[in-house]
Amino acid sequence: MPKEATKPAINWGDFTSNAKEYGERPPYSSVVLAMLAGTVTSSFGNVCIAELGAGTGNLLRSFDSDDVRGYAVEPNPAMQAVAHQLAPHDSRFEWITGTAEASGLPDNSVNWVLLGNAYQFVDPPKMFQEAHRILHKNGFLTIIWNVRDFKRDVLQREIEEMVKGEVADLKRTGTSVVEIMDIMDTKGLFKNVSYVEASHDHYFTPERFLDTWKAGCDVPSQVTEEGWNAILEKTAQMIPRDESIRTNWITRAWTLQAS
Repeated sequence: MPKEATKPAINWGDFTSNAKEYGERPPYSSVVLAMLAGTVTSSFGNVCIAELGAGTGNLLRSFDSDDVRGYAVEPNPAMQAVAHQLAPHDSRFEWITGTAEASGLPDNSVNWVLLGNAYQFVDPPKMFQEAHRILHKNGFLTIIWNVRDFKRDVLQREIEEMVKGEVADLKRTGTSVVEIMDIMDTKGLFKNVSYVEASHDHYFTPERFLDTWKAGCDVPSQVTEEGWNAILEKTAQMIPRDESIRTNWITRAWTLQAS
């Protein structure tokens, strides 16, 4: 078979072609974020964030407080461009071109580092070293995920089952989050792991809901462009044409403290 025929629809971790759709993903749970921000505030009196792998700013836009400020670190220009389009007047966060392993921020510059749906794309040992470097003493690191709640959401579960039926041996990040976090090893740089989660709902038009599936990386990185387009076509056929579709999500957050 020609090499081109087996080329994946997108490369793992590259959201250049679907950055616009990624910006349509829902906000994270306000309950979880408020709890975590309260923990940081109780220790430092204020919140200064560095989100590593900030993408299109979905996580940062989920904070509704003007008191939450800091930096958005993102290497992909397309993702940054969408972030600025979605929140052109949000001056709370300074956008920096950098990576989770080399943020470009000074030592001890923030009191809270976050990774939102990004841990699977980083080099964990280097990320932990970088997070520890830019954090104040006893600062916090939160690895947070906003994933589809397949247990509560019948429609999303049926779509997921269809996708799994289309792709043999499909590896899915969203359904293996606990397995990913169970093998996390900070090499002694962080301690005091805590966990919090909350379910939340979000309403979409059919078009925007389809965009949340187009925004994925794990499936299209495992299939050809033809295969991915076929999956998206079947997904579109399964989505009801209601004006507003209620969907269920779950935000899961692991928080560590710098040693």
